[in-house]
Amino acid sequence: MNQEKTAESLGTVARVIALLRLMAESHNDLTLTVLSEKLGLAPSTIHRLLALLIKEGLVGRNPVTKTYFCAAEFVRISSLVVSSSQLVDLAVPVLQSLVDQFNETSLLCLYLEQQQRYTISKVIHGTHLLRYDIRENTPLPLAWGASARSILAFLPQAEIDDILASSGPSQVSGDPIDERTHADLALTRKRGYAYTPGQRVAGSVGLGAPVFGANRKVVGSVCITVPQTRFDPKQEKTLGAALIEHAARLSRSLGYVMPE
Repeated sequence: MNQEKTAESLGTVARVIALLRLMAESHNDLTLTVLSEKLGLAPSTIHRLLALLIKEGLVGRNPVTKTYFCAAEFVRISSLVVSSSQLVDLAVPVLQSLVDQFNETSLLCLYLEQQQRYTISKVIHGTHLLRYDIRENTPLPLAWGASARSILAFLPQAEIDDILASSGPSQVSGDPIDERTHADLALTRKRGYAYTPGQRVAGSVGLGAPVFGANRKVVGSVCITVPQTRFDPKQEKTLGAALIEHAARLSRSLGYVMPE
């Protein structure tokens, strides 16, 4: 029995598992043709499976290189089963560098495109006893907090409008979505980082900068959270600059090239 016939005899679930396994083991740099050859499946079959996975947010496609990669939702699900992922592994030294520099909690957040939400995928704490208990791998709304707005501000405008239209007021301050929200997002884009005191967690100051993938789309953010009692407003620009630098480092490791 030849390879094509063997592969075709597998059910859809087995083909999807084989496809995801191959992508994960090949560092996300395979074209449709290579995937077809390695799996012994017709290109039309591979294309159909990829379309299903892209729809669910498990796979993404780089339009420049025409290669496919494991997307944020796949990373989130994987991180529920194991404690690390490729993206998280790349982010750990970046987060640790921020902790070493400021001794405050640093976070890696990932954008869940299909859900229009985000999740906190990795947390590294400093040595302070006063800090916040942060749940990892839980989908969260994108309207409030620096961890959210550092992603939201860099999405396409239509996507931003769609997300805000379905968002309610802040559960902490009670503030509504209004012109101040759009002004804050514009300021976030201009300075390159989000800064929100007490928006998502009472008594907490958050700052975050966006992380971009090889397709030049925002995939998440790198953030710092500080208790308001310990935060010096004079630190804002220093923290913001450090976040931009560290987020850019992570973006480059993901294959992002800044547009000229």
